[in-house]
Amino acid sequence: MREWILIALMLSLSFVGQVSAEEEEGDPFIAAGLNLVALRNDSLDSNQDSIMDAVRVVVVINSTDQWMDLTLTLIGEHSGFTVSDEKFMSFEGQENASLTYDSWAEGEHRLTLEISDIDGRLLKSINIGTFDLSPALATPSIDLVLSGSEIMQTGDACEITRNFVDETGPRWNYDGTRSIIGTPFKALDTDVELDCSIWPAGTYIVSETYQNGLGQTTTDSLELVIVNKPPSHFTIEINGDEELVGTPCTITHLQAVGENHDDYQKTWTVTPSIGMTSNASVLDCSKWSSGVYKILLTVTNDEEIRTTGGTMLIRMPSPSKVKDVDAPVLSEGSETETSTVGLWGIGVLALVLGLAVFVLMMRGPEDEHMGSSMLDEIGEPDAEGLPTHLDENGMLWRRHDDGEVDWWDRSSLNWKRW
Repeated sequence: MREWILIALMLSLSFVGQVSAEEEEGDPFIAAGLNLVALRNDSLDSNQDSIMDAVRVVVVINSTDQWMDLTLTLIGEHSGFTVSDEKFMSFEGQENASLTYDSWAEGEHRLTLEISDIDGRLLKSINIGTFDLSPALATPSIDLVLSGSEIMQTGDACEITRNFVDETGPRWNYDGTRSIIGTPFKALDTDVELDCSIWPAGTYIVSETYQNGLGQTTTDSLELVIVNKPPSHFTIEINGDEELVGTPCTITHLQAVGENHDDYQKTWTVTPSIGMTSNASVLDCSKWSSGVYKILLTVTNDEEIRTTGGTMLIRMPSPSKVKDVDAPVLSEGSETETSTVGLWGIGVLALVLGLAVFVLMMRGPEDEHMGSSMLDEIGEPDAEGLPTHLDENGMLWRRHDDGEVDWWDRSSLNWKRW
């Protein structure tokens, strides 16, 4: 009987040894000469808000081989998305490793640790467990900040700052794409500030959207209105009007209070022409010849908006120079030289004027109508819509659009070209 018990015990021991060998051959982790000495996990509160948001996994592995190269992969699953973090181990004997899983969303996360050899062959897969976590990383966020008023004029200081953050996408290699619309010019992801001072006039709704590979999205919008600057306001100041040729004379562009025209284009047009004029705020007219000048100034701002203003300038001939036969002659008073020829001329002129007056008095109704045609309804000289000017000597002038002028002859009640 005792022999039969010994035989049965020997057979059972042989069976147990055979099953253990089969188990070792079926487990690639053990077959690789590896032994999992210890495994633990700890829930962490990385941002100190009293809510767990990360898990640290620590593993201790022993190897019977002389040298071992392993890859540890910590895999997390949440809401249909899978993220992973890898760590490489090269050791002899025994080694420990630590991997940390940072939660990227609110909810339950299931963790798995996989151990693979250098060839990528899976040796062991360990279920770490399911953890209810809050986000440990900053979720995507966009904030568009406008520096400037909501309604601005073209050229005013204007800047849009794009505040953007996403820690979850880059952490798990799930970077997303940013898209911005509503800007008149293309904006790159690297453009942190957008200069809207150079934007043309218009109403803009700027909107930026971001989505990473984990399905997290964020968006922000702002509205701004840019209107064209109003036309430039200015006046033209003349010093030296109706003064003698050669005396000081300036024509000055005066910008309106609160405006700055330093960088604006100034175009002068003078009739009769005095030659080329520069882009300047002041013209020197002291050396211009005698005559009546029409002066136009066009100021163009940065938005190509033009404003034109005009004025008249009269320069009197100098008595020290040869006088133009057609130009007005200044009286020199008691110093005026006289001659007998001049006296005879005055007598003849008086006779001619007397005859002219006689003819006028004898003219018929038709002639009377023709002579009075140059007078308006109240008997004043009719300038026919042209601008007039009364000089200091009481002489009435009128100016044509081409710059030519007429003077009013009181004796004949007619305009005469000067």
